[in-house]
Amino acid sequence: MTGLQADVRLVTLTEENLGKLRLLCGHSPAYRRGYDAKIGWLHARLHEGMRYTLLQVHGHNAGMIETVPGEHAWRGVEAQGYQFIHCLWVVGRNRKHGYGRQLLQDCLEHAWGTNGVAVVSSKTHWLPTRKIFIKHGFELADELPPFELLVKRFKPEAPLPRFKRIVRTPLPGLTLYHSDQCPYFQNLPAIVQQVGGQLGMPVTLVHVENAEQAQNLPCPYGVLGIFYNGELIEYRPVGTKKLLEILEPKQAGRPG
Repeated sequence: MTGLQADVRLVTLTEENLGKLRLLCGHSPAYRRGYDAKIGWLHARLHEGMRYTLLQVHGHNAGMIETVPGEHAWRGVEAQGYQFIHCLWVVGRNRKHGYGRQLLQDCLEHAWGTNGVAVVSSKTHWLPTRKIFIKHGFELADELPPFELLVKRFKPEAPLPRFKRIVRTPLPGLTLYHSDQCPYFQNLPAIVQQVGGQLGMPVTLVHVENAEQAQNLPCPYGVLGIFYNGELIEYRPVGTKKLLEILEPKQAGRPG
């Protein structure tokens, strides 16, 4: 990619440097299990065409972008022929320097020749927000609140990607779908089990093992979803206190 400042460089993970280069997220001792699981997850994904690129400033990680061919996307989408963005993140203190734009531009250049580039966004801080994508010519392809599916097509005749509408028989109590895609997921099984035990409700834990499974979950995020009696109540990592707060009004309205 041209146009980078002298102190900025992009480094893409390979089989040779994965495990030697520090990833952007989850490398603190508190998330060591999740970080190690992410490394293993990435090893398998590289064989599926995943591209994980770090943006480094003066040798320090400032941002990253993780992309994969749409047929291997870990999201509840149909996006064959597209390059799919899982994550685009610039660490807070490094924002407003154009680093997100540089990461996205690198992705667009790499994806040239495909149908285009797609991404799931939301209005929360956890998933990429739409602003940077709309600014770079993405359009709304589909919507399944609170999620949006945005796309930048290189081939106007290519079919738009879309969300899968997966309907399953609701499971009673709490259900957690989780994966190794993000180090910050590591504590959620224990948290959900603790909250379920505290509230006296059944708990089901489902570890997502592959892209096909992720694409066919009832939560479009694919890699994480907490459900209460079949209703999606959270798709971000939460602590015990926050999960109890989310459940409190739902428990209050339960028949006695």
